[in-house]
Amino acid sequence: MRRTKIVCTLGPASNTRETIAAMLRAGMDVARLNTSHGTIAEHLAVLALVREVAAAEGKPVAVLMDLGGPKLRTGVTATGEPVLLTTGDRVLLTAEDGLTTAQRVTIEYARLTEDVRAGERVLLDDGNLELEVMQVTVDGLECGVIHGGLLASRKGVSFPHSNLTMPAITDRDREAIAAGVGAGVDFFALSFVRDARDVLLCREIIQGHGGDIPIVAKIERRQAVANLDAILAEADGAMVARGDLGVELPPEDVPVQQRRIIASAARTMIPVITATQMLESMIDSPRPTRAESSDVANAVWELSDALMLSGETAAGRYPVEAVAMMDRIIRRAEEAATVEPSPTRPDADDHSYVVAVAARRIVESDANMRGVACFTRSGYSAFLMSKVHPNAPIFAITPNDAVCRRLSLARGVVPLLAPLTDSSEKMLRLVDQLLMDGRHVAEGEEVVVVASLPVQTHGQTNFLKLHTVGESRGYRAGL
Repeated sequence: MRRTKIVCTLGPASNTRETIAAMLRAGMDVARLNTSHGTIAEHLAVLALVREVAAAEGKPVAVLMDLGGPKLRTGVTATGEPVLLTTGDRVLLTAEDGLTTAQRVTIEYARLTEDVRAGERVLLDDGNLELEVMQVTVDGLECGVIHGGLLASRKGVSFPHSNLTMPAITDRDREAIAAGVGAGVDFFALSFVRDARDVLLCREIIQGHGGDIPIVAKIERRQAVANLDAILAEADGAMVARGDLGVELPPEDVPVQQRRIIASAARTMIPVITATQMLESMIDSPRPTRAESSDVANAVWELSDALMLSGETAAGRYPVEAVAMMDRIIRRAEEAATVEPSPTRPDADDHSYVVAVAARRIVESDANMRGVACFTRSGYSAFLMSKVHPNAPIFAITPNDAVCRRLSLARGVVPLLAPLTDSSEKMLRLVDQLLMDGRHVAEGEEVVVVASLPVQTHGQTNFLKLHTVGESRGYRAGL
């Protein structure tokens, strides 16, 4: 089986029933709704369509609602055509109303002159144009053009060295959270996180709407890199958002930070998604570049839980082919992977972690072991088992439909939905039924079963048993 999961952004190229079904068959595990584009109503309609298609296909699929965050953009140009900012010229950046010209660029940020200092850099159009602030005046920022070029209307603005005080969650994000909680999305992705307080605020808003939905912190700002460990301690997942991260940081730093973020998520025992430009050329081409194939493979070898397709599936000409290609590259990379490192033990004394490590060692030492069957209510035990990386599938059995979908993001996990049993004997019978009926494991092969006993109580994983599939009918009641 493929262990690393695939996240696909849905958009105009892929939000039909037929295309979503084809992408599911090609390997999509998680559907991403990018609220930076489109209306909330449109995203809710796509969410309902994903649920319908997933049910018809018989595959649990998680839906991740990506909150747009406070994206700063330039104003509309005076002529409607791009304006030329010439290297060496001066230009005024201002928050005052008006049209953008080659001498005066408007930006929708009221605290522009309060948060930015002389000597700091300003990047326009995803870093294609670079300015340096020469002087802060009452009118705005007087800047020198370091790297010029054409600037069109509504292009992104980044202040990589400035500490902006704008809130991480906009009014539109709050609207999306309310709608997402009501519709039952499986994850929220929080954009432009600066520190742990942004994650806590997002959780507070979710809970205010009666939700308990995991938060994936997108690491895409210089401040987030500086506060990484504190952010991931509060988040339920992480995303290496290499697009904006590559604007905030020098290009040579991005691969280093990618490895660091993945390693930090592993220590925190939360899933991590590597995103942006993974198969970018497949927006227009049926095949990726060799460099993109290597990029995907390296993200697999760094033990990303999932890899994300953005424009490739949202707006590209080959959305299904991009998913299929991602699936093939991941599978080949996993075949060639070296022995995965032993996990780093968390600081906390966690019995579930100890049982997970024991299960991994048993699977590694017994060639007849075909997997780990993990019973979980909240998903915690299965996510934890995923982070210790056993070299066999993790069959996560849960009675909770939402948990089953969320486990689609966990590396190496096969989510299985089944009702809760009331005895260990029934639990083992259920293991046999699910694994044999689903053709995951053959009768006579062995799995490690981990669970929490008593069966119907909440608690840490405290049960581990070596089980031969098919033998449960011979077990006595009360085992």
